[in-house]
Amino acid sequence: MTRLRFPEFDLLGGHVEGRLQSLHGRPLNFDPDAMAGPGWEHDDYRQALPAEAPGPHEPGGSWETAVALSRGYAFADPSLVEARFDPAVPLEERDMLLILHALGARIYAGVRVSGVVNETRTHGDREAQVFSWNYRTLEGHVEAGQRDFEVWKWLDTGEVEFRTHAISRAAETSPIVQLGFRLLGRHKQVEFGRRACRRMALLTEVNLQHPDGAGSPEILDGHMLALYLRDHHALLVAMDELAGRMAGRGRPDDLRRFAGELGEAAGDDRAGVERLLERLDSEPSPVRHAAAWSFEKVGRLKLNGRIVRPSPLAPVTELEGCKILLESDRALWSGLAHLAIGPADSAERARRAQGLVEAAEQLRIDAFHGATHHRVDARGDPR
Repeated sequence: MTRLRFPEFDLLGGHVEGRLQSLHGRPLNFDPDAMAGPGWEHDDYRQALPAEAPGPHEPGGSWETAVALSRGYAFADPSLVEARFDPAVPLEERDMLLILHALGARIYAGVRVSGVVNETRTHGDREAQVFSWNYRTLEGHVEAGQRDFEVWKWLDTGEVEFRTHAISRAAETSPIVQLGFRLLGRHKQVEFGRRACRRMALLTEVNLQHPDGAGSPEILDGHMLALYLRDHHALLVAMDELAGRMAGRGRPDDLRRFAGELGEAAGDDRAGVERLLERLDSEPSPVRHAAAWSFEKVGRLKLNGRIVRPSPLAPVTELEGCKILLESDRALWSGLAHLAIGPADSAERARRAQGLVEAAEQLRIDAFHGATHHRVDARGDPR
């Protein structure tokens, strides 16, 4: 009879190396022959990766790159699961300590690699080069079962894809742990599979563009990046609203021209952020969006010394706000360019934002001068 081992967890993290060493010799928490029976959940996810030319895989190409990422477990988003293992141990002989993140806690779960295959498979009249491996859960894991990871290349078309398949159920442990797994674990399993596919596609493209490993994208924390992007998306909402205000009737022509360029850039950059968020399995925050929109509207109530008529200082404060938002936009795209994880034109977007910062500064200086100096006629009287 299998001895039940309760999951280990903590809030701060520690003793990781000792926990990893303790996995050696630990038995599985399920019978692999029983996975064909009832009560098991089946998950299957697939993700297209950059294609290659038909025929054998290309050295340094999409298939080889994805295989290397798969071997390193790079497809796992560390905001959901972190993995600790000895890289000197061959994948075929590897025990892995998984650190599962849930409700602020770190749950430690052991798995063991049970099969690594690199082979040519035939499906109908088609052939594919397939690299695959799997791991199985050990005593102390909150779930029981096996998860497979595969990288395929279809030799006739050059199509490359990543696949992950899992057969699992709640581990035989305390009723409280089983209840927690049923309430939260199933959601986390689905989220892991979906994010693994999107992350593998993103990292494969990044590593193909930067084979030197610029920015170490294999350890990218997708959750933190998504939070960062959602904040900047909200700032771009505010920038778009501010551009609309500055383009209003009665404004000087040079200010309206600048506002048009600003609004066009804000809309384009918002779309770029939204595309990247989608690839990270995230989306803009409605709460942040509403807050940014409201903040811009409240900013219009600033009187700047006038109650009825428009204040000469209004363009000054608006342009100062533009400079702050544009500098944030420039920082966003230059950061993504440095990490090599953004769109191919990230550096160009950063330069566009910098150019708009400089244009805003010149307009601000002119507006500030005009607001603080009275014009006079030939006799010296104010006009």
